Amino acid sequence: MNKQVSSKPLNAAKGVTHNVASLALFGGTPAVPPGRVTPWPAATKKHLTALAAVVESGRYHRVNHYIVANLEERLARWAGNWAVRAVGSGTAAVHIALDYYKHRGSRVLTSALNWPGAVGPISISGLEPTFVDVELNLAGIEPYTASEMLEPGVAAVLTTHLFGNNILAPNLRVAARAKDVPLIDDVCQSIAATTPIVDGAYIDSDVLALSGNGAKHLGAGELGFVLTKDMSLIEHVDQVSLASSSREGARIFSPNSQGYNYRPNVFSSAVADYRVEHLDRQLQGRRTNAATLWQGIRHLPGLLPLFDPSDKHNSVLSFPLRIVPEELGFPPGPAARDLILKLLQAEGVPVWLWLTKPVFEYLPSTRGKWSKGDFPNTMMLLDTMFYVSEIAPPNDVNVMKLYVNAFHKIWEALPNLTS
Repeated sequence: MNKQVSSKPLNAAKGVTHNVASLALFGGTPAVPPGRVTPWPAATKKHLTALAAVVESGRYHRVNHYIVANLEERLARWAGNWAVRAVGSGTAAVHIALDYYKHRGSRVLTSALNWPGAVGPISISGLEPTFVDVELNLAGIEPYTASEMLEPGVAAVLTTHLFGNNILAPNLRVAARAKDVPLIDDVCQSIAATTPIVDGAYIDSDVLALSGNGAKHLGAGELGFVLTKDMSLIEHVDQVSLASSSREGARIFSPNSQGYNYRPNVFSSAVADYRVEHLDRQLQGRRTNAATLWQGIRHLPGLLPLFDPSDKHNSVLSFPLRIVPEELGFPPGPAARDLILKLLQAEGVPVWLWLTKPVFEYLPSTRGKWSKGDFPNTMMLLDTMFYVSEIAPPNDVNVMKLYVNAFHKIWEALPNLTS
């Protein structure tokens, strides 16, 4: 559970000049100069060297490519504890895990605040998603509610770690273990969750699905990984994702293959292999930047984090925040968030709106089967949250201070805007 962060009404601020005309949205000078922010995946010449190695190999695919094997070994060493298989995407990794456990039941528990690419594989696997509301201050599955829903017929619990958050949910994990329900963790946005994050121990999970997508920590294009200690599941990866046993180099088609062709992209694997080598440095930069940003804006009224500021293991893929509209003089709903989003974007801060509906409204297989009203925390977050996207190096604390200046500039002017 996140620590609660107190905030005061906006009119509690004293001694500030509320100058609407200074805002970039109304013609003022942006707080963040154009070109000052480096967008992720922040390509370098070293990435070109990595890609050249693929071209020189003369082999642009094959799961038994030495670059893919090197990447799997490097990531396994970095994370520890897990065997690793590279696949085509994070979504493919989730699907493979669900396919492995689908004989255990007919339903999968997962959160309503979720990404379609994480939930879609449930239906693809012939299973039915059962949605659970989230904890308001963590944006992760509500563990006590989910624990009470561990009834016969539940094939697995799919826990999604959004934005870089660590969703520990120890009570849910204990309850699932007691009922022999497999635990699948979608850590596509939270790569550090593959490392020891629970008082020096690894998260209790049967399988973790990781993404190497261009927007994620490995920033490598389309790529995914299955991490598990179950070697039968490692073998299952190839049965689902390959059309033949080409990982061993042979061209013998397997009668057990499902042939989804979830092969990892070798070009993406080459970039990811370089990223893993420098991953600790990247994560430290993200955490330092996030700490600087939060320290600079934490006292602004009506603004709360969607992560635990004291969690030193947070992956900080992005920096999610939520607005408390009533403390800013706005009625409940998305109006305050939408205005602040426009103001920050005009100032040059890379802030974005996430999804605006529960995940079940985005998927044809679940649309119309669930009611938004049953998920009040999910709806509150969808109406009030946004995120700062460019937290990664080479952006540094000086860039974060520009973000902070933009937030303060807007908050000083808000009383005039709300009036």
